[in-house]
Amino acid sequence: MKICTGLFAELLSLTIVGFLILSANVLEMEILSSSQSGTILPNSRLIINRKRQEGNPVLKYIRNVPFEWADIKADFEAGKEMGILYLSLKWHKLHPNYIETRINNDGTGYTIKILLVLVNVEPRHILRELNLFCYRTAWTLMLCYSAEEAAEYLENLHISRSRNEQSAINAMQERKRKRLCLSDDDNELHQAIKFLTIIRSLTISDAQRLIAIFGSIRRIANADIDRLLLCPGLALHKLFGLLKAMNDVPENANKDCPGSTSTDAGKVASCTGCPNQALCASDETRRVDADLPAIADRLKNVKHKILILSGKGGVGKSAVAANLARALARNDKMQVGLLDVDICGPSQARMLGVEQESVHESGNGWCPIVVKDNLVVMSIAFLLQDKSEAVIWRGVRKNALVKQFLKDVDWGSLDCLLIDTPPGTSDEHISTVQFLLQAGSVDGAIVVTTPQEISLLDVRKEINFCRRTKINVLGVVENMSSYICPCCSNVLQLFPRTTGGAEAMCKELSVPLLASLPFDSRMAGCVDAGEDYFEKYHYSILAKEFKKLAQLISK
Repeated sequence: MKICTGLFAELLSLTIVGFLILSANVLEMEILSSSQSGTILPNSRLIINRKRQEGNPVLKYIRNVPFEWADIKADFEAGKEMGILYLSLKWHKLHPNYIETRINNDGTGYTIKILLVLVNVEPRHILRELNLFCYRTAWTLMLCYSAEEAAEYLENLHISRSRNEQSAINAMQERKRKRLCLSDDDNELHQAIKFLTIIRSLTISDAQRLIAIFGSIRRIANADIDRLLLCPGLALHKLFGLLKAMNDVPENANKDCPGSTSTDAGKVASCTGCPNQALCASDETRRVDADLPAIADRLKNVKHKILILSGKGGVGKSAVAANLARALARNDKMQVGLLDVDICGPSQARMLGVEQESVHESGNGWCPIVVKDNLVVMSIAFLLQDKSEAVIWRGVRKNALVKQFLKDVDWGSLDCLLIDTPPGTSDEHISTVQFLLQAGSVDGAIVVTTPQEISLLDVRKEINFCRRTKINVLGVVENMSSYICPCCSNVLQLFPRTTGGAEAMCKELSVPLLASLPFDSRMAGCVDAGEDYFEKYHYSILAKEFKKLAQLISK
């Protein structure tokens, strides 16, 4: 395939989503123009590759077109001229060479070639590569965000090639109306779009995309944050507004609740019979959050507030946070606090050796647990009667506890407050950032990773989270960067650096690399036993690296 340099450069400048929409429109024109008006093509069944696709969850959602099994090259055939390969991004991350092999071996012989991709992991860097690969090999890349949507694409492609243009469009619109449970005048769709666009940050296109992907307001409200983040065009500032509005929908509300803080709350027809109608019709639910001034007042004597983040679990983020707090506290002139907002998996209480303590309330609020004279900690672990009890909370309760930690804990005067968050971008992240930004400021974030690319992929997402929420990325800490043999003192590589490790990533993203911490099994033993690693092994290489990191942070 011959590529024009100018055109190629122009295509690279397009956003991935824009390019996909363009590709989809071109594909639709090709398909529809190939059908003769009013004719039905022969062999009007969708053909499925039994060997590769039997057991695919997409198949149970193909209900509106007939299909049959056959020994074919592609995964699906909509007529002999159209071959479709199906790819899950989660599978692609584990087997990156799979789709290239399939396209080279099984993609020949079709006039129209489509790669249908299920986006079920963070897609940005993967899609850039797939997009370019499909462009170079003359394949059309199409994205779906659920098995239901994948099935709908397959059905629509099949309908398109077997009908004339207008009848195909009518059939697709009718099927979408049924899928969304809409009446013929689309009144419910308009109401849903109106509700979503009341949220200041959401556009009509955002609302239409959300409804198309999730099907209803209720499904959007119940969706996981990770799945919402995969929705194309939904930047984090839009996600903040969406989550706030969704949290305003009471659990016992009617199906089409407009939200308790909406100007229509308690006044529209969908509110009739709702037990919350009288309350929503009042001004009580639309008042400004009165807790924000209290949070600002509580944290006004905290000089520096620093988030400790990681894109993936298992990289040692909490151990880094605990030991960094201890390293900072070795300076007797510094007052250090550590807040554990990992609601479902708190670990700081054990790591700091205060697991058996419980929270006391004074006239000034909750008293944080004292680890040493100049180091205090607060965690949900101190509030649990049974330390093995599982905390199974949804977003609203998590948000309330994060707010209570920020509002009611009497931190006093601190030089530095480290905030240990769960991995990824969860409710706790968004709530903490939102409260801190609205109530004052947060100095920045430290992102913890390990050297292998499987961790760095998620770290890039975390750095993107910070940039979109206007949080300064102070730098990256590469944990377990090497292993020092206790017998011979040789430095060994613990994880492969297939893409150059954190150092290469930091250069790529223009982010400082604050430290490369070697793995020391003695440190793992200390945090497990709640002991001070620096008291026992102050001479170790790891202890010296932590001290350097503490000096950088305290400047």
